[in-house]
Amino acid sequence: MVSEILADLESDNSRLFKESILEQNKENETLQRVLKAALDPYTQYYQRKIPKYERKEDQPIKSLDWALEGLKTLTSREYTGNAAIEQLQKILSLLTEENAEVIKRVVTKDLKCGVNIATANKIFGKGFIETYPCMLASAFNQKAFEAIKYPALIQTKMDGMRANIIIDSEGIVDVRSRNGKQIGLSGHFDEFVKNVFYKSPTLASLDVFHGAVLDGELLVLDENDLFILDRKTGNGILNKAVKGTISPEETKRVRFECWDMIPLEDFKKGICKIPYFDRVDVLRERMEGVYNLQDDHIISILQTETVGSYAECEEIFNEALEAGEEGVIVKNGDSPWEDKRSKYQVKMKAELEADLFVEGVVEGTGKYEGLVGSLVCTTKDGNLKVNVGSGLSDEQRKMNPDDYIGKIVSVKYNEKIKDKNSDYWSLFLPIFQELRLDKTVADNI
Repeated sequence: MVSEILADLESDNSRLFKESILEQNKENETLQRVLKAALDPYTQYYQRKIPKYERKEDQPIKSLDWALEGLKTLTSREYTGNAAIEQLQKILSLLTEENAEVIKRVVTKDLKCGVNIATANKIFGKGFIETYPCMLASAFNQKAFEAIKYPALIQTKMDGMRANIIIDSEGIVDVRSRNGKQIGLSGHFDEFVKNVFYKSPTLASLDVFHGAVLDGELLVLDENDLFILDRKTGNGILNKAVKGTISPEETKRVRFECWDMIPLEDFKKGICKIPYFDRVDVLRERMEGVYNLQDDHIISILQTETVGSYAECEEIFNEALEAGEEGVIVKNGDSPWEDKRSKYQVKMKAELEADLFVEGVVEGTGKYEGLVGSLVCTTKDGNLKVNVGSGLSDEQRKMNPDDYIGKIVSVKYNEKIKDKNSDYWSLFLPIFQELRLDKTVADNI
């Protein structure tokens, strides 16, 4: 049974152990369907919460494959709103308790067993599950600047939650995290985005839209809409949107700072050869056609300056740090958009930060006895291991260890060091920052 396989996967956080379990069950077609249904970033069920349901004792029990087939009516939006909730209730009510639990995990896009797309593709073959595209900037070092051509562009490095706002040709708007996980904001951006990307405003009878992806950062205003909250506080609220528990009042305070626009077709292919400044010019023209950009709107284009030398980059970088910003990003204006860490963009940051996978929890001692003492963290490639306890608040130490294990956490540190007692690398002065529910893949060393 698939539920038993998931339980086995959940029982040990070793990456090699999980790979061996999947290898043993490689020919299980139902397991393959479950993995695809849960991990595929382009498959969404548009249900943020699992509804209450009752097992229908007077009807025959249906199979897990039947249930997976039934979920397609949610993905295709054949059922929406209350009808979709009723459809999910019907599916769950006709399953065994074990299979119902599997479907709940599929619908919430969290198998709770530490298996991600990379692991699944390693066992079942490259392309078994599509990866979600994301362009990242190169790390801050002298060599990285060799690919930067001046005059270049420079932007403030925003300190929020990386996200995409996607609109397809039918006008369906989705907000996704950098790994494709849906961020539930109850249509907060829909009207704005539809107005910007409507293809034929003179033909009101044709609901045809330009398929596009906005790349940027989600930020949250304070309760008085006066300033942007710090990342830890703001992302705490945005994590509620990932889990489907954000309140309407909190949703109204969410803003999106946009720095790129990619045609949807190119985004899915992982490459867009339209030069960066042309992509942003198209976006700016479309936004100006709908709104006066001087007004306060829920989506803004990130302010960009032109620099003629590395010395100018350093000057603006230092000004950003003095202003309390995280850093800056330097970009080539003629660069393509590509699904990888681009050599045409360099991030300048004062502090080092890593996204690590939590493979275990160490119990605390003294006043933290019985609570979370530290998190046992590792990189994606397994070459770095470190225990992270500093930075955890008393409330975070009281959390169930299962809320951390198998998840990604953000850790700040001073430098990478070689562990004297092992072959692994470690981190000097690691400090826990936050639980990243919007991410599922750790950094490599």
